[in-house]
Amino acid sequence: MTFRLVWAPPGPLALHVACVWAARSRAADPLLPDGAVELVWSGRGLFVRGADTRPHDVGAFPDRTFVAVRFRPGAAADVFGLRGAELADARVGISQLWGRAEMERLESMLAASRSPWEAAHVLQAAVAAHVARPPDPVVSAIVAALRAQHSPVRVAPLADWIGLSERQLLRRCVASLGYGPKKLDRIFRFQRFRALAARHPGRGLAELAAVAGYADQSHLTRECLRLAGETPALHRTRL
Repeated sequence: MTFRLVWAPPGPLALHVACVWAARSRAADPLLPDGAVELVWSGRGLFVRGADTRPHDVGAFPDRTFVAVRFRPGAAADVFGLRGAELADARVGISQLWGRAEMERLESMLAASRSPWEAAHVLQAAVAAHVARPPDPVVSAIVAALRAQHSPVRVAPLADWIGLSERQLLRRCVASLGYGPKKLDRIFRFQRFRALAARHPGRGLAELAAVAGYADQSHLTRECLRLAGETPALHRTRL
């Protein structure tokens, strides 16, 4: 049996958390860059998936249900005590971040959960206990700006709009995201292409590239190879 469930976070966590999800599937598609950090219960262990910058192959686990808290881009760094490059492409056991006693307590509760919904509540409570302050408002504003625009980001105008120097803006982004605004812009554009390709299977790649914000189809191809490890034509068949 395969399924995927998604829940909105409770109100107090909405600034940090985009959603909570549970999934059981035979698929073993690679994980692709999406700007998010996740706290994941695999059925056997609890770990943090950092913000990916490249595709990550995963194994097939048809007998397991995964449950995860998905953080908004830039909102996970303080919750886990990870900063800068520690966030990018990381896979970190929760004992390294919150201590072995906390890991054992949470994994015991998760293993005893009778449903994905119950496990999701355990994870939400754990995250809430480690939220000390709101996400960096500068990074939140940058993320919102990059989501809204489709043309490639120019750092100097973005820094002027935020009210920081380019160096300050880069430092704040790397601290909260694991990389700079240009990389996040590339990831958001790639995710726009994926969403468009899934919604409009009959559209040509050149049209999808233009609507997603790429300079041309060749630009789309280069970025898809970097971020998904395959051509756009092949990638769209998996959506």
